[in-house]
Amino acid sequence: MPEGGTPLNMAEEGKSRTELGVALALFAALAALGAYAGGAAVKDFARARASVKWPSVQGVVLSKSAADAAEIRYAYVAGGRGHESRRVRFLSGVFASAPTAHLRPGESVTVYVDPKDPETAVLRPGGSGALFAVAALTAGGLVFIGLGGVIRTLLILWPAGSRLAEAPGAENPPTE
Repeated sequence: MPEGGTPLNMAEEGKSRTELGVALALFAALAALGAYAGGAAVKDFARARASVKWPSVQGVVLSKSAADAAEIRYAYVAGGRGHESRRVRFLSGVFASAPTAHLRPGESVTVYVDPKDPETAVLRPGGSGALFAVAALTAGGLVFIGLGGVIRTLLILWPAGSRLAEAPGAENPPTE
């Protein structure tokens, strides 16, 4: 029975359960988004840190956008094969200045290549630990809020009292 003392009619109870189901789905999605974002941030930062030690090769600028100095396409040879890339830096290095403003198609450029995967290359190695920390804290906050909402919503849907009432021997509680 709600606080007002009158029982909920079936339509109100169904609406309440539907709303709680939507809230449960949204909180679960928030937690999943946080977990995905956290994993992506860790992977990006690990690759950005590793790129500092990658060997460099000479490449050539194939094309460059006049509107966006960071939008560039370049070619390089690594692992005995030719490759193309558009990656200037990893996401955690987004605040580092792009070394592409002065480059023109046909010019030579230094490319840092992942020795384990020559398809992966950057023009600016490294990343920002501060940006990674912000991304990791944001992702952790999303997971925390999402899981907290899931737990709270489940407690509302299945209150502890209903579980006790269904427990064996609940019909005849012990008396003192």
